[in-house]
Amino acid sequence: MEKKRHYVVMRRFIILFSFIVGIASFFISYNKKKDSSLPDKLEQMMCRTKMNVHCDPFYGYQVHYPAFFEQVPDSLIHETGCCQFHFGNMLKIAQTAFIVTNLEGFTVRQGMEYFAIEQHATERRCGNDYFILSGPLYINYRPVEGYRFYAKYVQRQKLWFVQSLSYPASCTRAVSRLIELIDNWQVWE
Repeated sequence: MEKKRHYVVMRRFIILFSFIVGIASFFISYNKKKDSSLPDKLEQMMCRTKMNVHCDPFYGYQVHYPAFFEQVPDSLIHETGCCQFHFGNMLKIAQTAFIVTNLEGFTVRQGMEYFAIEQHATERRCGNDYFILSGPLYINYRPVEGYRFYAKYVQRQKLWFVQSLSYPASCTRAVSRLIELIDNWQVWE
């Protein structure tokens, strides 16, 4: 009888100990998730989220954007062919698509040089009918501290179709999925 009682006590101890370890590990992992930085949380969201598709009603181009981004209402944008999606109150991330008229008749290389100077781009890459610029973000010729931009310009006749992303430099890894989408952007899919 003593042996059976010892077995019951031992079994209760193991169950109680397992329960305590389970609760402790839950609280430890919960606190670690709570302490992760905003860019880390954004990166996790970006990897898991579904991408929505916006199709411009006038020009017909398509843009993919994260489902948790908010679209700026068309009533607030007064340019034909422009759309913007943004995220955050503390971290401001904006994904914008717009049209620029190529009245000068620039080639892709000439356009790249012109816009690189205008936007203070530090990196540039050129393809057959497009170019990509990136660098520190400037607004009204003034640098925005801690922010970067990434933009792809696609040439079609006398137009540049542009998709641009502005984001905090601390979130570069978090927005890598969006940068990849911009890299692979085809104006009409």
